[in-house]
Amino acid sequence: MKKAAIYSRFSTDRQNETSIEDQERVCGEFAEREGMTVIARHTDEGISGAALGNRPGARALMEAAFALRFEVVLVTDLSRLSRSNGDLSKMIDRLVARGIRVIGVQDGYDSDRRGHKLQAGLAGIMGEAFRDMIKDRTHSALESRARAHRSAGGKCYGFRTEPADTSDLSGPRVHAVDESQAIVVRQIFERYAEGASCRTIARELNAQGIPLPGSHWKRKNRRNGGWMGSGIRAIVLNERYTGQVVWNRTMWVKDPDSGKRIRRERPKSEWHVYHDEELRIVSDELFRSAELRSVDSADDNHRLKCGGKPRYLLSGLLKCDKCGSSYTLGSAASYACGGYLGGSCDNDARVRREQVEEVILDPIRKELLAPARVAKMAEEMKQLFAARLQEQAQRASALPAELAAIHERIGRLRDRLVDGDPDLEPDEIQGAIDRAEEKRRELMEMQPAAKQSAKLTAMLPKAAAEYRRQIEMGLDDDPRAAGKARALLRKLLGTIRLCPGPDKSLWAEYQIYPAALLRGAGAAGVGTGGSGGRI
Repeated sequence: MKKAAIYSRFSTDRQNETSIEDQERVCGEFAEREGMTVIARHTDEGISGAALGNRPGARALMEAAFALRFEVVLVTDLSRLSRSNGDLSKMIDRLVARGIRVIGVQDGYDSDRRGHKLQAGLAGIMGEAFRDMIKDRTHSALESRARAHRSAGGKCYGFRTEPADTSDLSGPRVHAVDESQAIVVRQIFERYAEGASCRTIARELNAQGIPLPGSHWKRKNRRNGGWMGSGIRAIVLNERYTGQVVWNRTMWVKDPDSGKRIRRERPKSEWHVYHDEELRIVSDELFRSAELRSVDSADDNHRLKCGGKPRYLLSGLLKCDKCGSSYTLGSAASYACGGYLGGSCDNDARVRREQVEEVILDPIRKELLAPARVAKMAEEMKQLFAARLQEQAQRASALPAELAAIHERIGRLRDRLVDGDPDLEPDEIQGAIDRAEEKRRELMEMQPAAKQSAKLTAMLPKAAAEYRRQIEMGLDDDPRAAGKARALLRKLLGTIRLCPGPDKSLWAEYQIYPAALLRGAGAAGVGTGGSGGRI
């Protein structure tokens, strides 16, 4: 009586797990009829047949076959062994070379028959073609969902999916903000903009007992643990939190040997991008602050990016003009060029912490944030908004007619999308609808700026006073207060370059950006000025 092994597999977690039992039953009944003894059963559950490397059951089957523990391999059909033409042929060749017979119970394959290679080759080609067809159909269906601004899969912390029509729970689903998680997202962005590192924020969330992303997802072998700095960094760089949705940015390619999926970015021409204000969690200003800090952190400022704890107000903001290295604070409370300390720069100029803070911060407190300067800036803002009001008044008379026309156009396009159009494809019509809706949003945003002008000019002195208060607090030895003040200074000054002079002096060169102060009050687009001083 010949010894046999049964191999069973189903592809995804959406298939019925009893299919393994069904496959084993079919193969077991065949073995009983043919007088074979089943000595082993190998299975792979929820794993694609595209590669061999990620299927432990298939690898165990091959190892047992190489050890000649059985004489026959039974499968319901060859697609269970593999849906890759190359892998299927190799697996059968290796088994047959060791005298092991391969039988497909339901598709009639038998490696002992003449012409079995032709049947295996055709089965492999058909398996690959079927897998590609399913992939294309799935992608096409997801593309249709994305173009209709519906959920196209994927999980993102801070969001959930819900039925587009509450009366039809089984119908299309759309993305929505999960307010309980959105609160955490805003906290992360605010702390990051204040100057906290990704690791520090992760530790704070873990201390608060906030569940990490994915803790409620139904997946096997999930790593238990807490928030990590890498997860925080992924959040602060994700523009999805401003309502900007990008679909089809990347694709997954499966390694034919290991079966591991490799992520690759698609060309921008294939991306589908749209904005949905209802999905906004953080403001554009807060996101830009985090984005700016991330860019600065990537430029030789590893402490701010990866969990370091700069203690003083100017730590991480001072750069050597000769080599670009950061100035670091030594044991003598003096800043020195990091490149010089490492032996790669000849700039040996040092400066005491109190001295450099006095020279750089005094102009900020006495000039930029002085009440007289703030009053002048407020007057300039009034003039700026007055000019905008005049421009918008000229446009205001035409806005209602333009809005009505574009609203009517959107209605016609939606009717054509529902009824069908012999001249245009559905995706072309949807693209026209998206462009028309974007134009309508632009028109609706063209409102007179009088209220905004009055509000911002009133807020400007308060913003200046708050900046002064934050900077004063940052001069104390409180690392958290220094972090908040440092984030403000990064917006006001950018990078501060320290340049050694011929007489052993040290000059601080930096730009003052008053626009940062205006953005703190809610405005943008105001010009910049420059400053500097000898230390």
